[in-house]
Amino acid sequence: MKNKYDQIISAALSDHGAQWQSICVDGITYTVFALPYTQLELPPEGYAFVDSYYVASNKAYFLRKKLCNELTQAGFETAECTLPYKNIAYYSGLGVSLKSTLIANETFGTRMALEIVGVSGVFAREVSLSEVIKKPDISEICRHCGICEKLCPNACISDGAFIRERCIRSFQEASDFPDEASAQSIGTQLWGCDICQRHCPFNKHLTAREMTAEEKELFSFDNLFSAFSSGKKGCEPYRDILGGNYLRPAKLTALTLNVIANSSNPEKYIKYAEASAQHNDIRVQNAAHRLLNIINKRS
Repeated sequence: MKNKYDQIISAALSDHGAQWQSICVDGITYTVFALPYTQLELPPEGYAFVDSYYVASNKAYFLRKKLCNELTQAGFETAECTLPYKNIAYYSGLGVSLKSTLIANETFGTRMALEIVGVSGVFAREVSLSEVIKKPDISEICRHCGICEKLCPNACISDGAFIRERCIRSFQEASDFPDEASAQSIGTQLWGCDICQRHCPFNKHLTAREMTAEEKELFSFDNLFSAFSSGKKGCEPYRDILGGNYLRPAKLTALTLNVIANSSNPEKYIKYAEASAQHNDIRVQNAAHRLLNIINKRS
């Protein structure tokens, strides 16, 4: 049965360039797999940055569902993982833990999306629950580096601790900025923050790629605003990029307006601010007024 389990896992994941490791905790075997991605270069003027992680995460999610179905059909009883994914990744040996709370793999660096499948039974090395729930030790390299601490615009990583509520991703998730500094900190990053990863020594062997023509079409300020301001239907082309859970038109419209306000030529887009100033969502209103204020100060 163990060989059968390994065979199913290998057959499902090998063709996707993934890496995986398994451990067993309290009679449940968890296989954590990492799906790699290549990050985009920083975008040119007029385009927003969207972290390629979310595309990989979306793919990994559906790959996990497919793998669970195959395991069920093969007679295995699948189980949800309620343990921290990053702990499973660390204690299984898939990667090391960083101050940023990310996991770094020797091959993929931090450029990977993690997913986990669980099945009842012992098909891997057993690890106690008390061990797995302990906070992973920070990599020795990361402990003495400090690059991410210096570069983070919001001081999310301080004294070795990660302060989630300061992270750009937290502001993006809310699309509501408590002050001008937090609104400026996202720059032209529409979704995802890549500052710490772009400079992380664990990623020094990796290269970024240019936007494709299709991505330029999708990520231009003009097309982002047009799509998101037209409602849920307009968001659909971004489903595989952002994931279905993040397709919130008002939230994405507010983010787009804030990204435009942070660009080098916001006055080109004054019509979007004027069209959104009386929007029924306060986040969109606030973003529109911020953009108008910035334009007025520059004129």
